Amino acid sequence: MAPTVEIEATSATTARARLTGADVPPMELAATEDRALAAVVHDFVRTLAAKQQSAVEVVYRTGKDTRFLTVGPDGKLTESAPSVPIPVVVSEPASAASEAASAAPAGPVTVATEPLTHETPAPTDQTPAQEPVHAAPTRSPGSKSTLPPELATEPLSGRIEALSALSAPRVNPAAGEPARLGMRGRLNAMLGLGLAPKPDSVEMRLRAAHTTIARPLPDGALVTVANIKGGVGKTPMAIALAETLAEYRGPATIACLDLGEVGGSFTDRIALPPAAGQDVASLLADLGDQVQPVRPSVLTRYLTRQPCGSYVVAGGIGAAAPVSYDDAATLAAILGHHYDLLVADTGNSRHAGSWRWAITAAHAVIVPVPLRRDSAVAAQRTLDAIHAVRPDVLARTVVVITEGPGDVPMVEIDAVDAFSALGVPVCRMPFEPLFASGGRITLSQLRRGTCEALTVLAATVVDLIADAP
Repeated sequence: MAPTVEIEATSATTARARLTGADVPPMELAATEDRALAAVVHDFVRTLAAKQQSAVEVVYRTGKDTRFLTVGPDGKLTESAPSVPIPVVVSEPASAASEAASAAPAGPVTVATEPLTHETPAPTDQTPAQEPVHAAPTRSPGSKSTLPPELATEPLSGRIEALSALSAPRVNPAAGEPARLGMRGRLNAMLGLGLAPKPDSVEMRLRAAHTTIARPLPDGALVTVANIKGGVGKTPMAIALAETLAEYRGPATIACLDLGEVGGSFTDRIALPPAAGQDVASLLADLGDQVQPVRPSVLTRYLTRQPCGSYVVAGGIGAAAPVSYDDAATLAAILGHHYDLLVADTGNSRHAGSWRWAITAAHAVIVPVPLRRDSAVAAQRTLDAIHAVRPDVLARTVVVITEGPGDVPMVEIDAVDAFSALGVPVCRMPFEPLFASGGRITLSQLRRGTCEALTVLAATVVDLIADAP
């Protein structure tokens, strides 16, 4: 079935086009200095037919009649069943012209050559007549343009701030681009339209999250991923969160720290594994005693850059003992001179020095919890441990419930109630096979739902950090 477009002339130079049967807002068409409204309308319908590769039915309403037109992919326009006779401009005498005007023209009709008029209702006693609009002065060939005397002699007045109105309007990056997802995104891709996403759509939420992630952060900002139970997904979530933050904040702005126990899985989960000497022990042995900030060219020798631009420093490679409290603080002080935000992946012992430092220095904490009873109990113990080390950081802690094949749905109700009683917000993340498989984490291989959840989580964390007292 051919698509139908309803076009209504709202004035002599503007019209409104609606795509029948589609949940899309109307489009405004307007004449330009060198193109009449009829030509603009014809180009719009011709482009629509060419992209559809089929004829488009057009219902064209003006102030005096309604036309029913058909436009083919080649731009050829034909009249089908007009409601009233269409006036035709001819060069015959008046008598012949009157006879021709009584019948509809045969054959194709070219809209661009036929001027369209819009009737303005005559003023009545209830409707006051509008003031006449003064036309712009015309300029004959060879003559010089002149301005009205009052414009040429009137000086600029007012404060200088008023000149800001002459600048370009402010652009909203969240709503300024056409939709790319959903029905509107498909219509834009197929028909070449510029429909904006709905204000309450997932796409607008993600765009707002992208803007939020780029907010300024305080010095030494740290996000800690913690749960005293192993196997709950701390390491893949820390790596994926660091990559998500780097994707929208920019490369070389995020560093992910491996503060787990010796022999952890961090180096087995990052997309690009470290080379020899790229670890916490080597970095602290060579740079830990320096008083002056380390140059970036020297620091990157000990870090490994990941695909989206985050840097990681692995722990436990060649180390005889886990990272201590002081070593973790020194590591963060060195990296904090060069990175906007640090993401710390922690181990399973709340008595470890690195774990206590990661909670003490944290601006926000993420606690991943699979829907298993033992994991939920361990998460609640983790929150108790966080409260014991630093009570105020509990207000900036987010519990992330992760779905998995071994979930027990009835656990979620009890777990959410327990976390809510502590005043901790709860988020959800869909099941991600790559997280569960133990493979290396690359954003391009994650499911779209996982990437969207990570984006919203990253924005939530940035808001918590940026708004913290």
